[in-house]
Amino acid sequence: MSITNDGPPVQTANTALLSTHTQDAEGLACPSLKDIFPKSAQLPPGLDPPQTQSSPLNEQQESLLSIQNALKEQESLPDAVALKSVPGDLTKLWDCQSQYLVQATEALANGSRNPSLRAMYGQAGILSFFLRLVASKDATDSRLVLHSLRLIGNSCADTDENREIVVKENYTSAILRHLLRSELIQVVIPVVYNMCMDFEPAQSQLAANKIVYILLRLIKDDAFRDNDGLLEYVYELIELVGEQEQGINNSPEGTLSLLTALALGKDVDLELSQFNCLASCLAAYLNNDRFQNICLSKNLLPDVVSLLEHSLSFNRTSSVEDAQSITQSRLKINQALAESSGSPLFAELYPIDSRLSQTLKSWLTSTDSELQICACVMLGNLARSDEICIAMVRDLKIHVELIAVLNNNNARGAVLHSALGFVKNLAIASDNREYLVDAGIIPAISRLWRYETVPQVQLAAASIARQLIISSVENISRLLQPARITPSSTNEDGDGSQQTYISLLLALFTKADSTPIKTEIGRIVASLCRTLVPKSKSSEQEDRKDALLLDGLLTRHSGIALPLGAMITQTQWPVVRSEGWFALALMASTDAGAEAVMYCLGEIDGFALIEQALNVEKPGEADGETERLQWRKDRDNIVVLVQELLRSEPESLGYSWKSALQELMSTHVAKYLQAM
Repeated sequence: MSITNDGPPVQTANTALLSTHTQDAEGLACPSLKDIFPKSAQLPPGLDPPQTQSSPLNEQQESLLSIQNALKEQESLPDAVALKSVPGDLTKLWDCQSQYLVQATEALANGSRNPSLRAMYGQAGILSFFLRLVASKDATDSRLVLHSLRLIGNSCADTDENREIVVKENYTSAILRHLLRSELIQVVIPVVYNMCMDFEPAQSQLAANKIVYILLRLIKDDAFRDNDGLLEYVYELIELVGEQEQGINNSPEGTLSLLTALALGKDVDLELSQFNCLASCLAAYLNNDRFQNICLSKNLLPDVVSLLEHSLSFNRTSSVEDAQSITQSRLKINQALAESSGSPLFAELYPIDSRLSQTLKSWLTSTDSELQICACVMLGNLARSDEICIAMVRDLKIHVELIAVLNNNNARGAVLHSALGFVKNLAIASDNREYLVDAGIIPAISRLWRYETVPQVQLAAASIARQLIISSVENISRLLQPARITPSSTNEDGDGSQQTYISLLLALFTKADSTPIKTEIGRIVASLCRTLVPKSKSSEQEDRKDALLLDGLLTRHSGIALPLGAMITQTQWPVVRSEGWFALALMASTDAGAEAVMYCLGEIDGFALIEQALNVEKPGEADGETERLQWRKDRDNIVVLVQELLRSEPESLGYSWKSALQELMSTHVAKYLQAM
């Protein structure tokens, strides 16, 4: 970007605002630019103060002529030989505060527009001279500083060696300081832009020098009125440096309120690209712990939440590219809100009866996916205690709205996944599970077990089923009832009348390629056994219902033990493997269950797994207590499993398999029992 001297001065009718220290409505300090650039601040090296003795006019003219001739001569030379004398001539003009210094500087600034001369300005020391000039407190002539800045900006355009000269002594701080002078704003912005385009060191230094806050404050104070072209460079600069960590750490706390207010269009009307820039920058700040706490504690979070709704005003975009950009911005805002609501401060400062929570609750029924996702995630993060979860279900009936979301055939996968996550949190409170089931959660999640396009939705829906049945015979009975079959969930034969919800889970197990999904269904079966098997063996009359439920589970569901087989064959989670062995042993303690277990072992080469597991040596002291406990638990469960299979002698236990089990007992199990 070439910086010329033919543009109109930027309008700065509100310049007085730049020198006023203010606080926003939330009590956040928004320092003025004079506060950002205090007079006492240490500046990079400047030029020596001018000498008091004036030079003869003819000597000043000779210095000017020497500079002009050097420029002309240099155009035909391959290196900076002709320009070597220029810094000396400039120093002479500076020392006597010659009227010709402005003229010489303008000529050199014009020459810097020639790309072939830019590197030579750095090599000859010309760039360094003018960097020291703009850092000098004695440089008071606006015309002189303007042309000096032009030269610096042009010299740095696409010229990294010159940019390195600027960054080495932190001259960016001296350049930014001239934003205090309204007549220089129009040139400082292009200079900074030229320095940091595709040059990370300059971006990092400018960010550390608080450029984001400075630019936001200038926008708020209307410093770019009637200069849309310059404003576009400002937003590009914010986008370039806005996510620099050092810059975020150095920024005043008022940066957050400025970003939010501007993004909401409270002070200016925004183009889509400008909104996207502010949204990305805001998201980066909210990912910083300090600014996240400021947002929560200073009551800025409602404004950030409303920003997501405000973004809907950009939905009617003119191009695919615009549509994609606003989608990305909304995603970043949503992610930042999710992180913020995960803070302990969120639950403390924004309880379920707050206005913000009421707004979020209303979004659950919105037709906009991003608003629904935001509501599910933030309210789900609020549901961290049994007390709050119970209030959400019994008093606010939030679960009814969530179930409606899950039953919506047009809901996006991301919406379903976030709603399932919220339901899962509500179901952690055991007192809520009956309410969830009575409201129809089981039919709602069962249809999602066939949501093959997003396996994460299938997994979350299966996980909720496991939560619902923990120690609850009543909810287990609901899973064993005939499923409400929809056209999309009928079986391959078209007759789903006898399918239970367990049948649908087993169908998911058969089709799924995902180990987590298969394992989760295995854990559901394990939970069913853990609750029903002990109760079915009771002599109490009230437990006969449990025995009937267990019989229905084992006899009406072919392959019921196969998910347990998936638990013992997976290698990711040793604890889950132990749980699988335990559930197989528990299931094998009943006659119908022993048949199911035998079928499972035959399908997965289970006898080889048993023998392999029993052959594993006891972990040594170096392996740790956890590994030793895991080894003992696995062997205990396998021993019980073998004993139960030999005791029950299921019909499928043929002579060869019975002999194999007896061999295991004699060679491994008996030896193991003796060693205990």
